[in-house]
Amino acid sequence: MSIVALLQTAPSSAPRDEVYLLVALGLLGLALVLLVLELFVPTGGALAIMTGVAAVASIASMFIYDAVYGAVYLAMLCAGSPLVLLLVFKVWSHTPIARRMILQQGADGAAQSDAMQTETADPSVAPRGKAAAALTARLAELVGHSGIAVTTLRPIGFVRVDGQRIDAVAESGFITEGAPIDVIEVFEGQLKVRERRAE
Repeated sequence: MSIVALLQTAPSSAPRDEVYLLVALGLLGLALVLLVLELFVPTGGALAIMTGVAAVASIASMFIYDAVYGAVYLAMLCAGSPLVLLLVFKVWSHTPIARRMILQQGADGAAQSDAMQTETADPSVAPRGKAAAALTARLAELVGHSGIAVTTLRPIGFVRVDGQRIDAVAESGFITEGAPIDVIEVFEGQLKVRERRAE
């Protein structure tokens, strides 16, 4: 038998193991299922990590099956992943879990939905900003007035000015309780006061 005949009868290369192709596709399916579950089951990111592991294992299996197929598969996943993630985020934003998380992040003493329903004359001014501006204006009227320290200011405490008990900050850093004070300015929504020295 000639060498040519031996080469023709011998396999030209080892047959590709079809199991790796099935494993790669199965792991991709598993990754997609885990990704969908992550939308509805709060696991603190555990399912997201498992999704990533399954996707990486799927890519590795495809490369073991065939290098060219693996490269094409990887390119397809890289191109399609942003679209899949965008779709997943859009779906997730309408789930009850997402609504609860958004409300908790937006709640700061009141639910965000309540604040959004409040109508303002100027849309650029948020309701909280409007309230802060009104408070600052009311406190500004007290600048130049005298009062007394209701509590010790270290440097923050309470003072009584024009019969009103108001939160204040001491200019010098410390004012004892009962000391006479003068309001010198409004600083970050608080009265800034100075102890009045006896002349």
